[in-house]
Amino acid sequence: MRGKGTDLAWKKADVVALPGGAAYHHKAGPDGAALYLVHDAPMLRHLGAAATASRFEPIVYPAEETLRVLAEVAKSSEAANRSRISVLLANTHFPELRTITHVIWTMYGIVQPGSMQAPHRHQSVALDFIPSCGRGSYTLLGRDIDATGQIVNPVRLDWVAGMAFVTPPGFWHAHFNEGNHPSYVLPIQDAGLQTYLRSLDIRFTGGTHSLKTVT
Repeated sequence: MRGKGTDLAWKKADVVALPGGAAYHHKAGPDGAALYLVHDAPMLRHLGAAATASRFEPIVYPAEETLRVLAEVAKSSEAANRSRISVLLANTHFPELRTITHVIWTMYGIVQPGSMQAPHRHQSVALDFIPSCGRGSYTLLGRDIDATGQIVNPVRLDWVAGMAFVTPPGFWHAHFNEGNHPSYVLPIQDAGLQTYLRSLDIRFTGGTHSLKTVT
């Protein structure tokens, strides 16, 4: 990748953050490459605005480093008590927001075999990408939850490696892994903007990480 006078090399499952206001050229090797691109141009068009200055330098988050840290988090004694097992891909230019850019928030998460990520919702749009997964992993998605914290009349989205899906703002959703292998999810959201506006409104049900108690 070349842009702003800089060459950046990236590999499978790496995450790259690029500032606006510059042109970039992507080049693949002889085996080809697939690039999942998320940007905030729709918001700029809606506002009638344009990116006039870069807010940060181009940066690559190597997959091997991200997965190493994620594995350490997953082994933590506190992992079973957390709402999710994940790491944030934060940029030092935005310490208050803990986001990858001043607008976009990115998390690399794992759903262990026989576990779930309890129902939750937020007002940011989530573009969920599945880097890799085993069989039996899926997401339940719906507008409401019942008195027991379960999603009412959910839509089921079965995961396939390399797929992407949209979680609309305000929808309750939960991730499940009924298989025998770890599955990974990379949600990319406009949560940086929502956090700055104090409108993210993320909420969780009581939930549990164990599938044994899910009915």
